[in-house]
Amino acid sequence: MRSSSDFILTLYRRMGLYTCSSVFLLFILGALVRATGSGMGCPDWPKCFGMWAPPLCECDLPANYQTIFLEKRLQKVARLAVITNQLGMRKTAQELRNDPSIRIPEVFHPVKAWIEYINRLFGVLAGLFGFCYLAIMLIYRKRILNGKAWGVLAFILLILNGWLGSLVVSTNLLHGIVTLHFLLSFLCLFAFMASLHAFRNFSFQNTDLISTNQYFGLWVSVFLIVIMGAWTREQVDAMRANGTLYAGGEKDFLGFGILNVYTMDFVFSLHRYLPFLLLGWMIFLLKKAQKAGSTQPIGYHNPMLIIAALASTQIALGIVHIWFVVPAWTQVLHVVVAGALISIIFALYLSSRTKISFLQA
Repeated sequence: MRSSSDFILTLYRRMGLYTCSSVFLLFILGALVRATGSGMGCPDWPKCFGMWAPPLCECDLPANYQTIFLEKRLQKVARLAVITNQLGMRKTAQELRNDPSIRIPEVFHPVKAWIEYINRLFGVLAGLFGFCYLAIMLIYRKRILNGKAWGVLAFILLILNGWLGSLVVSTNLLHGIVTLHFLLSFLCLFAFMASLHAFRNFSFQNTDLISTNQYFGLWVSVFLIVIMGAWTREQVDAMRANGTLYAGGEKDFLGFGILNVYTMDFVFSLHRYLPFLLLGWMIFLLKKAQKAGSTQPIGYHNPMLIIAALASTQIALGIVHIWFVVPAWTQVLHVVVAGALISIIFALYLSSRTKISFLQA
């Protein structure tokens, strides 16, 4: 019969896994929100059109609902501008006050409202899992010896990102804040993973093809590529607003077009070509292991092959982005695959560190 101590430790581990899974799920839902243009599906926060659940029909809203929620948003933006100005961010404060998009009222759209609402529900779910994880950690801190600092940091990042989500709505998807909201989700996931790993080590086979430092460098490189991708997405939004999205200025007679990559900066070029270097390195490592007669199997459980497969998928999705001008379904898949790739690399890095420490001990 299991003791109460074993039950608590098992519950703690499962709660950590639930939290990591829910944060990763938010990547998918966030990408869906962005791809469908549902970020302002609910113009207020935490409610949606003043209700705890979105209405199904515009007829359920007051006749002047657009004016009502626009005034509420402008009041929040005014307070935010004062705070940013006091923090010395005068240029940002000025942009907030003068951004014309913030003064555009939102028209009710039932599908977009419910997509954004479901995203918020899962954000609350992630917060509840994170809170339970933190509560168990603090209550049984004498039994849970490792990973507490990472757990506290992860929960703080989770709450901070929820607050950033409210700012995203208040500022009508202001450029920069949306990207920060996205990247902070990754940092939150990494902190939860580090906390969970410190409590119960991740263990993967066949991780000794590269060193721990190389895993870390690989993780940093991929994270930089993700940051570049977020910046590139900002450029695409700006191009769409300026009417310069398509090469040649417009779609062809069949309704197709190509992304106008020639007007994008060097960050896009780096984001576009660095995955090829990553893929080439993984193929080189696999060939090197084969020629050296390595005992590592070149199969689905080889981490280098998994990384190479995910990098290849990202490259293919990037090509679709260019040739079909960032369709919604590839936006979602692009974020999901990027999240899977960087999470796997980070888990491999943590596993590699553990093995090194064990051998040295």
